[in-house]
Amino acid sequence: MAAQGWPFLVARGRQSGYAVRLAPDFLIQTHEYGLLEDGTGTQIVANGRTLAVVRAEHTVTGADVGLAEAPRDEHSRPLHLLYGFVCPDATAVRPSDVDMSRTLEIALDVYRRFLADESGFTLAASSPFPLDSTVAALTTPPVERRRVAPYAVAGLVAAAAVAVIAVMSLGGEDPPPPPLHPAPTTSVPRPTVTSIVQTTARPDPGRPGEQNR
Repeated sequence: MAAQGWPFLVARGRQSGYAVRLAPDFLIQTHEYGLLEDGTGTQIVANGRTLAVVRAEHTVTGADVGLAEAPRDEHSRPLHLLYGFVCPDATAVRPSDVDMSRTLEIALDVYRRFLADESGFTLAASSPFPLDSTVAALTTPPVERRRVAPYAVAGLVAAAAVAVIAVMSLGGEDPPPPPLHPAPTTSVPRPTVTSIVQTTARPDPGRPGEQNR
């Protein structure tokens, strides 16, 4: 699928100062379209997405707005446009003349409507168009943060508790220290007692928590 670009326009009028007049619809929804007022930089980050930005300047002529002479502001200064397009999930764009011409045409159409009614004009939303430009897409996808379910956390805690109890029960108590002096011997004969010791194999505890995996 071809990369897409969303046109934008930052401009002033005869009485109005510079402001965003056209912005991508998704930036309007998140109220982040003001990032486009910065005339520098090739990237912006909005709502966690990296956007490659292509900008250009244009001085408004009479032909642009259907007038015999170029329009000027209330101080007789020429009017300039900052226009371009943004490309989501990209790091850089090498713009083509085709895309820049199309973007300027869209920007001028919005600017004519703005200049005709500066006080009543509202921010316009742009739609995407397929780019002819060369786009460098992001190579590293964003890291997804996964939530651990509450029952999984409870299971891990219970497993750790069982492991600790098993280690303590199998370890037993430390053997008593040997007597400092040997027990006294007597000449009284003692009965011979045969003791039978039944041994029971103890389970190998292994590493703590290994049985609970």
